Amino acid sequence: MSAMIARIAERHDVPLAVLLAIVASFVQSGTKPNRARLEQQLTRKARAVQALRRRLARPSEDASVTARRAAASRALETGQFGEIERTLAQIELHFFGGMTDLAAMPKDQRVAAGETRADRAATAMLSLTPAACREAAQRYAEAAAIIGSADIARSRGLASMQGDALARIGEDFGDRTGFEAAIAHYRSLLGTLDNFDDTVAWASVQERLGRALAGLSAVTGDEALLDQASSCYATALEDLRQDQAPVLWRALKVRFARIAFTLGEAREDETLLEEAIAALASALAVWKRDGDDPRWLEAEQLISRARAALGQRTSDLALLERAFNGFNRVSKAIDRTREPLRWAELQDQMGGVLAAMGERYSEPVVLEEAIVAFGSALDVRRRETSPQLWAQSSANQGLASLKLAARLQDRARAQQAFMQIAGALEAMREGGYTADVAALQKKLVIAGGLVEAMAARA
Repeated sequence: MSAMIARIAERHDVPLAVLLAIVASFVQSGTKPNRARLEQQLTRKARAVQALRRRLARPSEDASVTARRAAASRALETGQFGEIERTLAQIELHFFGGMTDLAAMPKDQRVAAGETRADRAATAMLSLTPAACREAAQRYAEAAAIIGSADIARSRGLASMQGDALARIGEDFGDRTGFEAAIAHYRSLLGTLDNFDDTVAWASVQERLGRALAGLSAVTGDEALLDQASSCYATALEDLRQDQAPVLWRALKVRFARIAFTLGEAREDETLLEEAIAALASALAVWKRDGDDPRWLEAEQLISRARAALGQRTSDLALLERAFNGFNRVSKAIDRTREPLRWAELQDQMGGVLAAMGERYSEPVVLEEAIVAFGSALDVRRRETSPQLWAQSSANQGLASLKLAARLQDRARAQQAFMQIAGALEAMREGGYTADVAALQKKLVIAGGLVEAMAARA
């Protein structure tokens, strides 16, 4: 863990003391976050530190405010979150100047006081505990109320951030109550917005509502929630034009596509897979890669997955070739040393496409390339460190080897491939990966049938 923390600190130019303070927050609280996602969570916290750092550096005509913000910045760099809170509270009191009637306050002071309350919310969010998320949600609500009519757009934005803080309880700690509270909050916000007069704000809340519904689905396993999330995205896209909010429009397209792909695979629904491809294609058509390379690569990988799934179902070689080319583009853009597991995932995905293509070519070379691709994935997906991923790639390689053995009528290779798949199945069973065990059992039955057919022909 120490190496991971140091790597994140260096990558995002965040002092090590800050990340250690964040880790200490959940250790001291006794809360157990999702350890498998801890690096992602700390990376997000590092970006939050950067954002708060920029906000504390914003200029002020008031020398005392500038001095206190500088003190808060110093506290931030040393991970003293309590000191940041104390200093921001002093700044907020300064803006209020003893006034209790918000309507009587000058608008600029009212906005400044509300923004400071929002900074206090952001400070609370640096701690990795459910209690910190609830505290942040309350402060974002207060910040939205303080600003109110002085800046309606900003007030609405902070109200949305209140929901985001609640949703983080579900996302980071697997607590459905966080998602449920966020969903109720977003639906309440939608009741205050008009999809024609407030199109962008309305679509933004729809996007957040969809995310919370999808998150709740992941926690509860309720697939119907994904249908609701998809409806949120589709509804927002009916009224939002790309030129009104390009980033939001793109996010809605990608999120809609991700759910359509997930449901399309689960339900073996070709129409949903086609909808996923169409949504991503329309987004990528107007997406400048150099402006947001990481997310562009994610979208390119997702559309390749959808094309691969549909191509395999429909035996469409053109779709399979486009899928392979897409995976290959993303793979070449990924630094294996920095993202080894993602690089391995792409090798596995390319192997899957090659294996599907190999079934449709008479030459064995494509199946041989698939076996090599799975082998590259297994160079990273080691049994001792990633047993589930190892089993997936090992089984995939075994199936490709079995198909090649059937093509070459090589009984020894076929038996070896069968044992490889059986070994992967056993590893899944030992790890308790129930869903994967069921899927691998089906593959093992197919493998057994091929071996028996070869034996019968011998």
